[in-house]
Amino acid sequence: MNKEKKNTIILIGLFLVLILIFKWNHEVKASIIIGVELWISKVFPSLFPMFILSELLIQYQFPELLASKFGPFFQKIFHTSPYGIFALIMSLLSGTPSSAYILKKLVDDQKISAQEASHLLKFTFFSNPLFLLTMLNLIFPNQQSLIWSIIFIHYSCNLIIGFLFRPKITLTGNQISIHPNSKSLGNLLSSAIKNSMSTLTLILGTICFYLMISTIISIQNPQIQVLTNGLLELTQGLNCLISSPFSKFTTAIIAISFISFGGLSIHTQIISILENTNILYIPFLKGRIFHVLFSILLLFILTCTGITIIS
Repeated sequence: MNKEKKNTIILIGLFLVLILIFKWNHEVKASIIIGVELWISKVFPSLFPMFILSELLIQYQFPELLASKFGPFFQKIFHTSPYGIFALIMSLLSGTPSSAYILKKLVDDQKISAQEASHLLKFTFFSNPLFLLTMLNLIFPNQQSLIWSIIFIHYSCNLIIGFLFRPKITLTGNQISIHPNSKSLGNLLSSAIKNSMSTLTLILGTICFYLMISTIISIQNPQIQVLTNGLLELTQGLNCLISSPFSKFTTAIIAISFISFGGLSIHTQIISILENTNILYIPFLKGRIFHVLFSILLLFILTCTGITIIS
């Protein structure tokens, strides 16, 4: 497809969305308000402090300290430079899309290459643990075995992907050297706040846009509401599963697929964060596809062996 045809299709799609926005004005406004409330109540409180903290930790040489102590062990398993362990741990603690933000900072500070960051992006995709626990308890009340199995699968599949798709040749990264930062804490904090707010504003806009599109599609075809919401925006997809008509096992398969893929909203956030860098998005996309497949397979295995109990 040439660029002219592609642009024509995009223009037709945009005009169609514009017409539907006017037609479903109240519903679209409600979806945007939901997006803003979601950002204020869940996204901002969980990501803002972690963005600030990760940037300050990078400036005060914590990645070097962590890499010097535990980096060689991480390097042997995943064939990345010792700095990879910092990206993994910070992503675990803060949840997505912080991994892209952290990796971008490491590349900007010349601690790792864009090639290594692209690889690390594959297996540092973690949903916030508190967010997962809250949502899964609403979807599967009194199903603690299933809830913890889904959380375990989500986290362990990242490590499986990192191990299976590790580079054949170990990436070394830049030489580790620890030296005091000459900038004041005030200057570093101001810079961290500006960078964090810029990224969080992008995330807010992305969430609202995909919730708006999800609402328009759901109105047109309510039968595919659950799948559409989950594909476009993770939180809305999981919300729809709270009162879904599916069996517990089917609901678990759908939930773990949504969580593993992340939703196009998060994918767009990742792309926005990586803009103007040489870090590639495609490895991230491949990682999420394998994440979905491995997660479903593991859930089948744990259920069939009786480790996960679904009642």
